Order: sequence, then structure tokens, then C-alpha cells
Amino acid sequence: MQGSLLLFLAAVAIGSYIQTVTGFALGIFLLAAVALLHLGSIPVTVTALNIMSLALSAVVVLPRLRRVDWRIVKLTLIGTLPAMVLGVLALDYLNSNAQYLLRLLLGGLIIAAGVVLAWRPDPLARLSSAATFIGTGSVSGFLSGLFSVGGPPVVYQFFRQPLPIQTIRTTMLALFFLTSMGRLAVVTAHGGLSMEIIRIGGLSLPVVAPAAWLGNRFPPPLSERNLRRAVFVLLILSGGSIIMMTLRG
Repeated sequence: MQGSLLLFLAAVAIGSYIQTVTGFALGIFLLAAVALLHLGSIPVTVTALNIMSLALSAVVVLPRLRRVDWRIVKLTLIGTLPAMVLGVLALDYLNSNAQYLLRLLLGGLIIAAGVVLAWRPDPLARLSSAATFIGTGSVSGFLSGLFSVGGPPVVYQFFRQPLPIQTIRTTMLALFFLTSMGRLAVVTAHGGLSMEIIRIGGLSLPVVAPAAWLGNRFPPPLSERNLRRAVFVLLILSGGSIIMMTLRG
């Protein structure tokens, strides 16, 4: 990671900016960069992402706590936390026994995230049921445990709700803050919080906060639709490249 640290931090900055503007993408973007450019270990990056997400979410959410829909957060967490433990265990197993499959799953997830980000579903007439949020939380929790990227199912579910866009984004980031805390607790209890993870996460913090501030203060001169399309193309190309590189060995 030493020789590639600047590239890694540049990816952190870009991902943090995109996540602040769109509501998610830091984990997806950073993992794509790490896998394509061989910037480090996927498991180390996955857990370091939790440290970055805490900082990013704090910068965006803390000044806007009144915009958070806490009922939705609580319902989603009911499904998220148990499934997250399974995701962490699955990552440990795949990293030790099936790295080929791990990289294929990552490539597929990046492509799926690009599709979700580009596809803005029509809002529902009323809020989804409690069971729907819990189910979404379960899928998101497993992906959070596996890759620290539980965003795609949450993004799809939350953007369908008849709520103001700022409420949706702030609620998502509040949820990601809490799931990052939960995953760090699970990893620590499992004995997986190494000094390398703490070092990488700590080095990234001075990059995350300014990038989040820039995303809030200076959003890109693009419409939201065009921004989503641009990120969609980037993620589709990244995910496809990871799959092709893995299949070629």
C-alpha cells in the first residue's frame, strides 16, 4: 500500500465527494480502484472503509439530524445487524479459500451498484411496510459485512419513498454511520481489527472530511440525472474490468 498511497487517497477523495452528492458510492468506488489498480488488500480496505464512513457521515449528518427519519433507520437496522455478522464471516472464508470467487462477486456488485445508482425508481404513494424495510436491511447488512457496501439495496428502497430528497439522503448517511459502527464492533469482536486497518483508515480521515465538505458546498455543475449517468458508466466499466481480469487469471 505504501507505494500506492497517493492513488489510494485520491480514490478516497473522489469516492467521498461522490457519496456526499449522491448518497452512496464511497465503498463501491474505492473497492473498484483497489481491485483494478492493486492498491491493497480487499479485506483491509473493506474494514478501513468503516472508519472513513464514520467520518464522512458525521460531517454530513451531524449538522442535519432533524432531517433524519429515525423510524426508517430503526426498522432497517433490525434486519441489518444480524445479517452483517454473516457477511463478515463470509468475507473471512472467501478471502482464505476462494479469492477468485471473491473478486467475481465484487465485480458483479459494482455493476449492480451502477445500475441502482442510474435507475431512479418512481416514488410510491405511501411509505413501505415495516417488513419491507427490515428485509432491505437484511440484504444491506450482508453486503455491509461482506464488502462494506450495503448501499445499493438501501438506495433503491429509500428513493422509492414519498419523502423529500434531502431527508432520504441524510437518512441513508445516518444509517451508514450506524452500520459502520456495528461492523467495526463485529470485526473487533472477531479479532480482525489490525493495526494496518487502523493506519489506513486514519490516513484517509484528513481526505474524507474536506471531500465531504466540498461535495456539500460545491456540487458538480451537472444535473443529478447526468451525474448519476456518469457514475453509472464508471462503475459498469470498473465492475466489468474486474470480472474480465479475474476470468483471465
